Amino acid sequence: TPMNAIIGMTAIATTHMDDRERVKDCLQKITVSGKHLLGLINEVLDMSKIESGKIDLQDEAFSLPDFVETVLDICKPQIKARNHELSVHIKDIEHEKVIGDSQRLQQAFTNIVNNSIKYTPDGGKIRLTISEKVTNRPSIGCYVFEVEDNGIGMTEEFREHIFEPFERAYDDRTRKEQGTGLGMAITKNIIEMMNGNIKVESELNKGTKFTVTFFLKLQSADMDLTRDYLVDLPILVADDDKIACETACIMLDEMGMKGEWVLSGQEAVEKVAGRHERDDDYYAVILDWKMPGMDGIETAREIRRRVGSDIPIIVLSAFDWSDVEQEARAAGVNAFLSKPLFKSRLIYLFNILSGRSADNGDKEDSPLQALQNEDFSGFRVLLAEDNDLNAEIAVDILEMVNLTVDRVVNGKEALDRMLAAEDGYYDLVFMDVMMPVMNGYDAVRAIRSLGREYTSTVPIVAMTANAFAEDVQASMGAGMNGHIAKPIDFDQLSVVLNKWIKKK
Repeated sequence: TPMNAIIGMTAIATTHMDDRERVKDCLQKITVSGKHLLGLINEVLDMSKIESGKIDLQDEAFSLPDFVETVLDICKPQIKARNHELSVHIKDIEHEKVIGDSQRLQQAFTNIVNNSIKYTPDGGKIRLTISEKVTNRPSIGCYVFEVEDNGIGMTEEFREHIFEPFERAYDDRTRKEQGTGLGMAITKNIIEMMNGNIKVESELNKGTKFTVTFFLKLQSADMDLTRDYLVDLPILVADDDKIACETACIMLDEMGMKGEWVLSGQEAVEKVAGRHERDDDYYAVILDWKMPGMDGIETAREIRRRVGSDIPIIVLSAFDWSDVEQEARAAGVNAFLSKPLFKSRLIYLFNILSGRSADNGDKEDSPLQALQNEDFSGFRVLLAEDNDLNAEIAVDILEMVNLTVDRVVNGKEALDRMLAAEDGYYDLVFMDVMMPVMNGYDAVRAIRSLGREYTSTVPIVAMTANAFAEDVQASMGAGMNGHIAKPIDFDQLSVVLNKWIKKK
């Protein structure tokens, strides 16, 4: 289906070259279909690796808040498009700094959340709960992720087969949803490789709940989540979700602060005004953006009218608040926080509000934009790539940052170029792996064995569709310095260029 769209839209665009809007529409549809096709290919390859026992998990340090934020950022556009109500709750998370395979874990949980999004009718409810269980092993953390929806549910018969490869429920309710039937099978295998388990509860036309229990190593120096200057400071939380209020106040209390909560904007205004009249102001007020009656921005505006500008107001949202940031700032909002709330995020924000920490500034809007701002004039790279279309894409991107690019079509030609090159001629080499005549691994081994200091130390980075963890290890084992998977991640490419090419 996506391949049909790619070929068809390419043909249509070719016949409407003078119609800019039609070509733009075709390119957008090609991009969407290309991403869908890439997802299907990755799932088939993943399942093949799992079944052959060749998939490896990597240990890397990562932050649980960043991990959850990434999963939600991936899923939020689909949630918004379907007009779903998303609620996220954090319970008893004591260890935020962990060690494990964050990429595989992200893949598993994105599959589960996307499953709920797809099979919940528009305007439905999806709830994500993340908690930590106590273990008797000080270096291991036990985490539980629960994803619950009020969607179409599944039959008892299908529930018994949901984790089997290529199994899909085919009926009038699911026919329009795309997929291979591999996502949940891959998810189950990933979780079990982490010594965890996954179970599903579902009732037809009522909804589904996935519960995942898994284990991660704990980083030896998890951050201290207590701050003396926060002790006993009163904070008001306003959210129409009672559980969200209670969870936030428990978290504040654990940090030594005094949390209070209300369920509406109007109650928040009266609470803030009352304490102000008693000359006993809250240290800060946290307002949910989406509240019925008086939303977070309206509430902030009324608080400012009643008590002035001294009390910091924080808007909390599970959605992208960038669309209303200007209006919110004008209403008197000082800062924004994304749901779910983690202690470390609150600490960081309170540090900023108290003047103890500086903000790092906004991120670039897009990785490509960040790359376009780079300038590597005067530097030369060698690109070994046998596929003409892939080479054209790579050359265009590299020339965008003013690099001079020489291209060869196989490993043997790359070796010959390095044999003939003067010391320092190439500042960086990008090497495809699967090439005719001589593959990338053998080419790099040959280059490294030429006996010259230059060829032994020149940075060589794999640029290949071989993207599994074991492929990265194979690249490093052959003598490469880095690995970029295709399709090219522009942000990763920017990091590689800045790391290995020293700017003048």
